[in-house]
Amino acid sequence: MKKPTINNFETQEQSNCAIRKHLQLLGHKNLGVTELRVFDPVPLVAYVDNEDDAVRLALEMEGKTSGIYVGVQPRPLELFDKAPNCWRPATSSPRNCACDDDIEYITTCFWDIDVVSEERSKGHPASDEELKQTLHAAELLSREEGLTLNSVICCSGNGHYLLSSTVPIPVDSLETARQFKKFCLQVAQKIAPQVKGVKIDPVYNLSRVMRLMGTVNGKGQAVESRPHRKAYLVTEPTPASSVALYYMILNTEVGEHRKATGSLPKGIRCNLAKIEECELVKYARRFQLLLSEAEWYGLITSLSYLEGGKRLIHEISELDKVRYDYDKTEQLINRVLEKGYRPVLCKDLSGPKPAIPEKGRFHCSRINQCPAKAPMYLATLHTVYKR
Repeated sequence: MKKPTINNFETQEQSNCAIRKHLQLLGHKNLGVTELRVFDPVPLVAYVDNEDDAVRLALEMEGKTSGIYVGVQPRPLELFDKAPNCWRPATSSPRNCACDDDIEYITTCFWDIDVVSEERSKGHPASDEELKQTLHAAELLSREEGLTLNSVICCSGNGHYLLSSTVPIPVDSLETARQFKKFCLQVAQKIAPQVKGVKIDPVYNLSRVMRLMGTVNGKGQAVESRPHRKAYLVTEPTPASSVALYYMILNTEVGEHRKATGSLPKGIRCNLAKIEECELVKYARRFQLLLSEAEWYGLITSLSYLEGGKRLIHEISELDKVRYDYDKTEQLINRVLEKGYRPVLCKDLSGPKPAIPEKGRFHCSRINQCPAKAPMYLATLHTVYKR
């Protein structure tokens, strides 16, 4: 990650580029449409299905409102007809703005960091020194476990955001939404006390909007040394979505009752030799360079709980001479055990059969015949966990 610096855009071309990068970072493509919002002088909403129209609509409102916002998570395609690539008045009856219940996928974790000061409480924009405080908090957040390799820091104009892309998570239950909120809150609560004079707003509901990069933040009464600024990307977006973040969110505990009933014992007695019959283990041994992060992570969530499983994880992992790191592998094993992460199911590990067996995502040829629901159950004498 590049060293962040505080600066502003000087050309429209830079602003346009920032808008496009922001939309690409949010990862809405093929998952629905993107919602744009403004709240003043009158509330408006637009749904866009392409970058060109998003840029056009943003430029239409630039200078006419205190802020242009974008939905962090994709909106369902069915909302598109309510404001198809155009601005329309936002209404509550009939409702044409997205609510939490509308969201079908989570693609991005989002933290909003603001400064706490007397001048800010009076309604003035942040100063350069105050922005340095929120930038520091964003940097600390970006170094947290699961966020290190795929986080992007943004300046909102009056503070900073941290965005971290995850492999899309289907929101198929209220539990998923609660897990997402709890995960984001836990990370924020760990970092907020480390930086004086900042607060991390609890903005973790699924329909949350954020300021669109490349557009002016006109919020607050500008004074000397506290000007209105354009929002911009501080660090360059990374192209990949995190698989580790996906599993960390879905393994977040949201209630004490789940810890009591859903935790797995450690050092489960088993016939570890039987795990060698697992198609994923065979694949990992034979095609270690093709093994994805998701498949490797899934295998660890099964093997970590078995007696002798830790040794086997290292044995398989070190076959990849390029990516293997003993300490990082050990840290992941310990995190799985400490957090009580559930074993990833075979149906989530096995993709469609590739055209060439040696290429593409792992496919289990026994996916519909094997009685084991996760690799670990091939080695255990009885079912120790039910999903």
